[in-house]
Amino acid sequence: MDAGAARRGRVERAIAAAARIADPRDPLGGEARRRLPSTSGLSPEGVELALGRHLEVAPSGGELDALVATAGRARRCQVVLAANVCTAPLRAIAVAVATAPEVLVRPSRRDPVVAELLVRALQADEGFARAGGSIALIADLEREDGGEVASGEEPRAELHVYGADETVATLRARAGRGVLVRGHGAGLGLALVGPGARLAEAALDIAGDVVPFDQRGCLSPRFVLVEGPAERAEALARALHEALGRAGARVPRGPLDGAARAEIAMYRATLEAVGSFHEGEGHGIGLDPAPRSLLLPPAARVVHVVASSAEAAPALLAPIRGAITAIGAGGGGQLARAASTMAPRARVSALGCMQRPPLDGPVDLRAL
Repeated sequence: MDAGAARRGRVERAIAAAARIADPRDPLGGEARRRLPSTSGLSPEGVELALGRHLEVAPSGGELDALVATAGRARRCQVVLAANVCTAPLRAIAVAVATAPEVLVRPSRRDPVVAELLVRALQADEGFARAGGSIALIADLEREDGGEVASGEEPRAELHVYGADETVATLRARAGRGVLVRGHGAGLGLALVGPGARLAEAALDIAGDVVPFDQRGCLSPRFVLVEGPAERAEALARALHEALGRAGARVPRGPLDGAARAEIAMYRATLEAVGSFHEGEGHGIGLDPAPRSLLLPPAARVVHVVASSAEAAPALLAPIRGAITAIGAGGGGQLARAASTMAPRARVSALGCMQRPPLDGPVDLRAL
């Protein structure tokens, strides 16, 4: 088996392992559904939505080719995972096994479930071994010093870090010589509603992007910019409030701790002073009809809606442009172009598709 076929073969075996987790009839899928409600912070319905709809178990051939083509080349790859999105280990491990035959995974201490199940399945998979794959869980990173790397030479090792910006910076500083660090720090999603959008339909699509993972992922829309007058933003906020209420009845939000409740209370007080706040069972909508800046809402199915224009967008988005990981757009207009110019490495999709990007590489394209 040549190197390219081996790399793709390892990715395919990782996807096959994830398909077992997605299947509630498989022992791995059953175990995931038993364990994840207590580790992920999601409701059982939220766990089922994540595993049944948001594990990328059916990529196209072109997506697999793109993932392998954009992955690095190294002898060994270590992966540090975060806990925000319970399905994220699949994509991270797929990129890692495309990068190197030997992979070491440090799962999130708070939510290690999917990482543990994937590694266990791959360790028992003869097809993964035939493709040259070796994978293991680790409690701490192993010190790697590959020596100096000449210009144009591939590193002997890579370190992929997912998590807070501080974590990425700390581990990057500790990495040994010859180790290429790919950091995937904090990010957020941005939804844009253009002048051609039907507001009720746009609200349904945005709700479909907010509910998965209770809005904690870097693809989750935290802000909605509505092109046009304040009245149009107000109508979208009302429609989104209704859409999230219906979605929450089907997939309840997971339990909130005291810190999250305090964040929501503080956000609510601020929005009530400058605009309005619509609160429902398991969600909240803040509306600022005349924004001078953007206020980041808590990641708990709380969405910040503002009226904007293409001319006003650069000033509004400037403070968060480096954090924008995903843009969902609908209804055309100039606002989407302005936002894409501000965040050229963000993933761009239609509204309603932000949480289902193609499996063509890391979900965070800012690191490429």
